[in-house]
Amino acid sequence: MRNFITAIVAAFAFGLVVGAIGWAGFGSPVGQADPGPDPESPPFSVSESGGTCLETRAHAGWAHEVAVGHSFAVTLNATVVQDRGQTVSANVSRTAPETYRIDLETAPDETETSDEGKRKSAPEDCRVATDVRLATSLPTEYQEFEVAVNGRTLRTIENRDTTGNLYQLPNPINATTSAN
Repeated sequence: MRNFITAIVAAFAFGLVVGAIGWAGFGSPVGQADPGPDPESPPFSVSESGGTCLETRAHAGWAHEVAVGHSFAVTLNATVVQDRGQTVSANVSRTAPETYRIDLETAPDETETSDEGKRKSAPEDCRVATDVRLATSLPTEYQEFEVAVNGRTLRTIENRDTTGNLYQLPNPINATTSAN
């Protein structure tokens, strides 16, 4: 029995040594690690639907962030009220080292000016709104991101941990010229 235990201990020690040498010399993923998203220009995807009468939905204004491997997944859902003849777009940019901005921006709707590109517009007696859904990937070392409309900060969210966090945004977000 004593020889058996000695053999097990020796095999275990031998396995540790061989494993350590293998890891250091051959198995280290140093050159193959996922670097995460580009900190200068994080990728994002946007879906917008609207330019129609405002329909306020419960729980429509939120931002969510959670660690996923070598990045933080950030998603956003917002209803943006805009002036008639305006469209809403979104952009994700770095504003300072480790600080990012998700900016919801309104601009004149170019399709409204031409007869060929004219689309069905909302009735004159309603507030015009667009539903925006955005997903982006931020580097793990980001400190904070802000959600803004036309450059006006609505909410600043700090990176405090890796668990999922849900933050409320105004619902709806007023981006009309009378709000600026």
